[in-house]
Amino acid sequence: MAAASKSYYDILGVSKSASQDEIKKAFRKLAQKYHPDAGGDEDKFKEINEAYAVLSDPEKKAQYDRFGTVGDFGAGGNPFAGYGGGNPFGGGAGGFNWSDIFGNMANGEGAFGSNWDFRVNNASAKGKDLQASIQLSFQEAFAGCSKKVSIRIPSTGETETVTVNIPAGAMDGGKMRFKGKGEHGAGGGPRGDLVVVTRLAEHPLFAREKADVVMTLDVDVTEAALGAQVVVPTPDGNRVKLRIPAGSQNGAVLRVKGKGAPYLKGKGTGSGDLLVKLRVNVPKNLTQEQRAALEALRDASPDPSTLRPEVAKATA
Repeated sequence: MAAASKSYYDILGVSKSASQDEIKKAFRKLAQKYHPDAGGDEDKFKEINEAYAVLSDPEKKAQYDRFGTVGDFGAGGNPFAGYGGGNPFGGGAGGFNWSDIFGNMANGEGAFGSNWDFRVNNASAKGKDLQASIQLSFQEAFAGCSKKVSIRIPSTGETETVTVNIPAGAMDGGKMRFKGKGEHGAGGGPRGDLVVVTRLAEHPLFAREKADVVMTLDVDVTEAALGAQVVVPTPDGNRVKLRIPAGSQNGAVLRVKGKGAPYLKGKGTGSGDLLVKLRVNVPKNLTQEQRAALEALRDASPDPSTLRPEVAKATA
């Protein structure tokens, strides 16, 4: 008996009252861990298989529970007699299907063949995805850039530096997936992915609203009242002329088409817009000439003591 010093229940790490499903799950986990083709211990693997061959068969399990042995295990006999010609994976009466544990075998030999020449197909698995955040300036996100990201690989404890290409138009909180840059796979499986979350630093003039770029433009009372033509900067480093309509109100938004950030792939073509929000500044310190001009404007305006039409309509 390969496990003379330990009970089969201890070998599989289950209690005597464990269900067949619990026994099978415990065996699957240990078999994947100790299989020689996956770098495991061959003697330990044989011990695990012997324990499972008994505990997975109700008749042999009952005999083991009663007598502490099955057949002539202790005398060096075959623990799998009656399991399909001595092959514990033959699928005969009382046997079990090895493909349930590892998938299809590479050849027909049982687990105790002379060269252990079959593959643990299901033992390989893709590595986990990893996530990292990266800080971008407004201009880096607008125009795109190449950045280096340092990530710690949990399975090895090592730090890797990955170069990622940030596309033009990247947004704050946006996520980009880079294939094969994550955790190493198990059993030769492929690496997971690296998910990079972009964070945008504040800009003194511009702000982002998806692909649109927003800026605030200070105008004086006369420009807002009479209208004006001004020059404003654009995020790409150029300048454009902008016409402020006469009678513009504080908070009004003027749109400059196509001067925003580039659309990300799949979000459209071209670029968003530049949105110019007007902030009308009322002067605090007036010269005599300015005061006289405003007083003349006041005298030419309707009597401010009368109820304004919009107020009168709402309160009628």
